[in-house]
Amino acid sequence: MYEYSVQKVRSVYSPKQELSLDEAMISWLGHLKFRTYSPRKITKYGDLVRMVFEVVAGYICNMEIYSAEGKKLEDTVLSLLGQNHHNYQDNFYNSVRLAQTMLDRNVRVCSTMRPNRGIPHNLEGEGKHLKKGSQPSEGMVTGLV
Repeated sequence: MYEYSVQKVRSVYSPKQELSLDEAMISWLGHLKFRTYSPRKITKYGDLVRMVFEVVAGYICNMEIYSAEGKKLEDTVLSLLGQNHHNYQDNFYNSVRLAQTMLDRNVRVCSTMRPNRGIPHNLEGEGKHLKKGSQPSEGMVTGLV
């Protein structure tokens, strides 16, 4: 049923250029091998679903259910996204290597960076001088990469 739904959406709907990548939790309290626990979410136990949806209309264009099969996060993101899109995503999904791979596929990325996942060379040292509420310098990248 899952595969049929995803294929049907892909065949019927063609998304616009601006997409967003995020996850959702489908509540499930029964026994399931890949049930996820997220203490910070309202729905704490369930199936984690990563989705790509169109920003303007909100239609889900693609999705993947997390099944704890050892697939890397980067592979999941790349399997969900197509080409020639602008992707807005949570900082959980962002890294310098993934952003470069996405740029190679003509997918523009807009996200905040996590320092522990690497900082682009042209931005190193910039964030250390910013104070809370201050504006970045003109040389800093603040929008789509």
